[in-house]
Order: sequence, then structure tokens, then C-alpha cells
Amino acid sequence: MLDEDQTREHIAAMLDVAVRSGYGTKDELHEELVDMIEDEFSESDASMIAAEVARFEAKLEQAWAEQLEQEAHWEPDTVNDRIDAAFEALGERGIVALQDAGYTMSEGWEDIREAAEESEGAWGGVFFHRQDVERAVDGAGLMLAFGAFADGAEHEPESLRLGREVCEVLASHGVATEWDGTVHQRIAIPPFAWRKRRRD
Repeated sequence: MLDEDQTREHIAAMLDVAVRSGYGTKDELHEELVDMIEDEFSESDASMIAAEVARFEAKLEQAWAEQLEQEAHWEPDTVNDRIDAAFEALGERGIVALQDAGYTMSEGWEDIREAAEESEGAWGGVFFHRQDVERAVDGAGLMLAFGAFADGAEHEPESLRLGREVCEVLASHGVATEWDGTVHQRIAIPPFAWRKRRRD
């Protein structure tokens, strides 16, 4: 169990990733932050929780302003911009392509299935989840999960076809990938400078 200082370090680390990730509005991040503080300090009294919320609200404001300042100096075509474009192109090919989908692999597939129900003609999906984002923001590259919706004997060959198409589309948008060509390994985008623009 974490002590108070370790808990604050944990919250600060999560806040840092959330701001740098490029996903979510400031209001959404604020709401997530308050929920996390109330959860992590659930055994503390109301005045202490209020003090922690105020402390981290100030950190969010500062981190957000610094992030926007950095973004203003980014090149006009980042790797993240190219991933955005590639995922949009994959969607046009019947592949449900989601970013920051859930926190775990199972949550990501749940999001894919829900999105597929609203996407006519979808035959497969590709995504990365929040844990993948956490690693990518820190320079470890990005892992993509993928799979076809076909059942039985058709599932593996269709998934391999999908994997190849994902790699081809990413390559056509200038995004390098590494993959062993099997369904047993996720597609990797090698380490790059994470620069995801917020478009809200």
C-alpha cells in the first residue's frame, strides 16, 4: 500500500501522461483527476481531499499551459499526425481503428466491438490502449493490437490479411512498423517523439 507521498507521486505521474498524451479536454482531465484523488485518498477527511484537489488543479493548469506552449513549436507533420491520418484511412477500408481505447487489452476489444456495431461493413479492428500510450509517451514506441471479426478457420488468415493492410497503410503515411507476420505478435511502431495534437 502506498503512503501519502507515494500516492501523490503516482497521481502526478498519471497527470503528466494524461496531459502529454493529447487525449481528452482539460475539463475531462480535471474530472478524471478529481475522481482519482477522491479514490486514492478515500480514507482521508474532506478537508485533506479538498487540499489535494486544489494542489493538483494548480499542477494541471501549469502542465496544460506548458503543453500548449510546446505544441505551438511542433513541426506541422508529426508522427502522431500521420498515425491519425492512417487510422482514418483504415476506417475507410472497413477496419475499426481506435486510439487510446480502454486501459487494458480486454477493454480495448470491448471498445472495438462497440464501434464495429455502429460501423457498417467493418471486418476487423486495430487499436492501442492507455497502457500503450503511457509507454509511447515515455519513448518506448507504440504497440497495436489487431484482429479480424471472422470466426473459425477464417479468423487467422483474415487477421493476417488485416495485419498486412495495417502495416501497408501506416507505411503509405510515413509510419514505420515492425511485425513478425503472425497473429501471435502485435504490430510495433518503433520509438518516436510523441506529439499528439488536441483537436478540440
